[in-house]
Amino acid sequence: MRQLSSLTAGLLFAALLSGCSGSGDALLRLQEENRLLQQQLVLAQQNIADLTGEKASLDEKVADLTRVSGTLQREKRARVEEAEQLRKSMRGFVQAQTDALREFSIRQDFFDYIGAELVNRQHSGEENLTLVDHGNRIPGSGTLLAVRGYFIVPCRLRVLVLRQAQNVWEVVKVSELQEVAKPGMAQVELDVPMAVQAGDILGFAFAGPVGVPYDEKTGATVLFSDPLKAGSRLHIPEIKGTSRRRAYSIGGVGLFD
Repeated sequence: MRQLSSLTAGLLFAALLSGCSGSGDALLRLQEENRLLQQQLVLAQQNIADLTGEKASLDEKVADLTRVSGTLQREKRARVEEAEQLRKSMRGFVQAQTDALREFSIRQDFFDYIGAELVNRQHSGEENLTLVDHGNRIPGSGTLLAVRGYFIVPCRLRVLVLRQAQNVWEVVKVSELQEVAKPGMAQVELDVPMAVQAGDILGFAFAGPVGVPYDEKTGATVLFSDPLKAGSRLHIPEIKGTSRRRAYSIGGVGLFD
């Protein structure tokens, strides 16, 4: 019995020593893991510090660029406004000079006139007709600036430019509606000058009373009652030597080569 108790005690002591040895190994492993985690934490904190510094530097650069961009935008707006003001001033100056030159040229009668003589004539009184002056062709390329006539009543009209296309005439340009406010010799400036070519002829489409007089058996004006618009094509009959000829006191004013 005493031998059995001694054997049991020996076994328990060996087990206790073995358990202590196993616990010591686990503790060492935990200490090693803790040391590695501490190193990783230190590295992570260092990376965070580095990134924070880089972010601060980038934020400063962004702020600088934003300030520079704002300055450039303000300078650009100032330059654009200055250039726009300069363009307005130049346009105003050029327009004033152009208007003055036009007025001077009109007063001095420097412009070319294409049409019949501007005199009072024997007949008048028709309405809503288009007069196509086949006898007075544009002598050269240039610009039509106005319509001039001897008007017997206030009236409204459009100016047409017709160009020959083989055996027909085509309406290539139509002016805005022009208004003659009172009778007498008058010149009405076109709102938009009209480019013309050599050989073109002019038409005058009256909306309401035909405000200019005419003589019969003279001139080479052909009458059309149907409205004409840009793109219209028409055949102009030969009226030379016939009693259907008419001369109206109206024509075009411009600068032609």
